[in-house]
Amino acid sequence: MARKTAEETERTRQQILKGARDLFIRKGYNAASMEDIRKHANVSKGSIYYHFKSKHQLLMEIFEQKTIEWIEGWQKIVKPGMTPVEKLYALADYWQEDFDDPFLKVVDEFLTSQGVDTGTFEKMIELVQMQYPVIQSIIEEGIASGEFKRDDPAELTYIFASTMGGLGMTYYEKVPRERARAIYRKAAELFIRGISAK
Repeated sequence: MARKTAEETERTRQQILKGARDLFIRKGYNAASMEDIRKHANVSKGSIYYHFKSKHQLLMEIFEQKTIEWIEGWQKIVKPGMTPVEKLYALADYWQEDFDDPFLKVVDEFLTSQGVDTGTFEKMIELVQMQYPVIQSIIEEGIASGEFKRDDPAELTYIFASTMGGLGMTYYEKVPRERARAIYRKAAELFIRGISAK
């Protein structure tokens, strides 16, 4: 039997990830077994276990993929000529819209039902921190242009990210979408007002 090329191997891996993501969203993390995922992704038992040792590993890889997609999605939103203030408002909107992703329910289920170990928790924090450079570059740009007062960009990044993350409560409390969007924008406005050089 001929060996698979690196391209075919990666294609199979992505097929499994997509199948697992779809199935987790449809059935939930706990209800989906590795055998269910194997069937849904239409791969052999050898293939799925060659790429992923467990559901846990699959979930973490999907979460990492989602974080990368979030960064790539943001890069498509930014338009030439946008000011740092406009970017922060757009980022607040984007953050709120991201809560529509049904995969977040899967992550919630995993976190609340699995008793997450330290290594997994640290990896999830690492993935969240991948968003920080997006925010920090906007703040640094605003400081350089004189729109924002001089301050520690890393600290301001942490405050903005924590504010946006904390507003995730609107998702759990089922706040209507338009109202949630207005709340995120108001938070961005208060933040911008606080760092404005004017």
